[in-house]
Amino acid sequence: MASSDIFTLGLGLTPPWRVVDQRLETDYQPHELHLAVAADPGARFPCPTCGRLCKPHDWKELSWRHLNFFQHACIIEARVPRTDCPEHGVLRIAVPWARPDSGFTLLFEQAALALMREMPVAAAARIIGVTDQRLWRILRYYVGRAIERLDLSGVEAIALDETAAKRGHSYVTVFIDLDAAERPVLFVTPGKGKECMTAFRAFLAEHGGEARRIA
Repeated sequence: MASSDIFTLGLGLTPPWRVVDQRLETDYQPHELHLAVAADPGARFPCPTCGRLCKPHDWKELSWRHLNFFQHACIIEARVPRTDCPEHGVLRIAVPWARPDSGFTLLFEQAALALMREMPVAAAARIIGVTDQRLWRILRYYVGRAIERLDLSGVEAIALDETAAKRGHSYVTVFIDLDAAERPVLFVTPGKGKECMTAFRAFLAEHGGEARRIA
């Protein structure tokens, strides 16, 4: 089996995508393994809006940081098309190995999130070998998605804790669901007092909860 086929299987790529070339850049420390991914000639791609198979309109070279290959940093490179849909016009497609506008593969982000659950972001950044600012962007994206899906319609009993965040008069107020055995934290906001209660009421309403039901 050719090395390109092995990398294609290892990345979980399916037609029309496949690894067509690989090179090891030794000018960097750690060394970088670059995997070139391409689509089969003549392939059509689904419109991001309606899913209709369309011809590519044009292409753009993009790259993503992937999980390390042994001790080497791994970079995936690919020319990604924009489709020309008769109904929705010219749009950039989403590749199956990364979310739109991310410089990382989905597997890399998954590994980064697992580390950030167990340690400070700065420590995770040192282990992975990227800046903490880039990891914060990953964290904010997925936390934002989780908050969007949050359903607070069943919240009936809460407690709050006003905690000093640092020396001086800096506080953080944490709202907790007393009926939740797992993941009880509902809302965290800087400050304390009436303004925090007002902010929690607004957050509760945005996610299907009702303040009048809470004991």
